[in-house]
Amino acid sequence: MIVLLLCHLFIGALIGFAIYRWKGEALAVPVAMVAAILPDLVDKPLGHLFLQETLDNGRIFAHSLLFLGIVACIAGVVAWKQYRPLAVALLAGVVSHLLLDGMWDNPTTLFWPLLGPFAQDHYPDYFGNAIVSELTAPSEYAFLLGIGVIAAAVLYERLGPRLRSIGDALLRHRRIVYGVMMIIGIVQLVTAFVTLANDPAVAQNEFVLAVALMLGGASLVRLDPGSAVPDA
Repeated sequence: MIVLLLCHLFIGALIGFAIYRWKGEALAVPVAMVAAILPDLVDKPLGHLFLQETLDNGRIFAHSLLFLGIVACIAGVVAWKQYRPLAVALLAGVVSHLLLDGMWDNPTTLFWPLLGPFAQDHYPDYFGNAIVSELTAPSEYAFLLGIGVIAAAVLYERLGPRLRSIGDALLRHRRIVYGVMMIIGIVQLVTAFVTLANDPAVAQNEFVLAVALMLGGASLVRLDPGSAVPDA
């Protein structure tokens, strides 16, 4: 299953914003966003660059429960007492990545090293193809708008004049953003059902994106990031 960068970042931002609304910790947003792409930050260079000749697999060590356990231990020892919201953001971000990547379909990696070594794969020009996929996926632009709304709400008082004008525009039209996410999510869901018979793997990927878009849009409606910003 292939989930693109901005999808992971949006879910991380949403987790961080929920924690921010819960505990008032603005740093939870960037921490959760970084955590939501942390497995890829570790595994993509490791698997597709340093181990290209032997593995060429971008879902290895950091996509395992062992890695999650290490992150949990670090969060518990370093941050749990004084920075509990940030520890929660860190853990939730990594968990969200494993869920979005559907790692239950790859138990060898998820439970590594219990079930044997990582599988060898082959991705010619992985990073070039990844950039093309990012630029041509409509869902990524919807996720980007969602991230923009959350960032504008959290950072509003810290923005300079130019960025604040962009933030104002996003927050004033935030309900349009929520609607766009829902509409694209419905389109992805229809695509998933249409492709299910011919290509179950693609259908599963489309379904995950649809759920992320629709639940993300619904969560933004519920949390309404712009509600606490004056004149938004």
